[in-house]
Amino acid sequence: MLESYPLRRSAPRRPAHGAGATLLVVAATAAGIGWLYLLRDLGALAAGPRVPASLPLQRLAGGDAQPLVRVAVAWLSAGLAAGVALTMITELSRAARGLAIAAIAWVVLFASGAASDAITASEPLGGHVWPQLDRGATWLACGLMALAALIPSSRTRPDGAGVATRRGVGVSGAP
Repeated sequence: MLESYPLRRSAPRRPAHGAGATLLVVAATAAGIGWLYLLRDLGALAAGPRVPASLPLQRLAGGDAQPLVRVAVAWLSAGLAAGVALTMITELSRAARGLAIAAIAWVVLFASGAASDAITASEPLGGHVWPQLDRGATWLACGLMALAALIPSSRTRPDGAGVATRRGVGVSGAP
């Protein structure tokens, strides 16, 4: 017979969970960029005002600004995917999950934006770091991801009756 113990509401139980969660958010952020490129290439959702610097690598081609609806769909999708993933592997509260996703996404987008600007200008990275703080597209993307990350509910029952087995086989209602 498998021994069981009650699920607790806390941060990731092991450092590996924290590293895995971070990697999932980094992957979701990269996917958000990919989705934005895909939507652009399809010409889909071209509605709303243009958001400057949404695709920094497209600056030289004049395609860095993207329509707001396209940007919103890409980043809300990325945030929802990240939120679902973190819900499955961590026991973070909704607020902590949203904050963690926004922070990690901001670091990824800040760094990639600076690198993209340096590449498109053929200049050293140093001069492109601080201007990233003024990039509204970065802040918008992080905010949309955090907002969508709040959608998934907790994976445990509100009364705390969910129980996980030691081998991780599943959840049962028995204490």
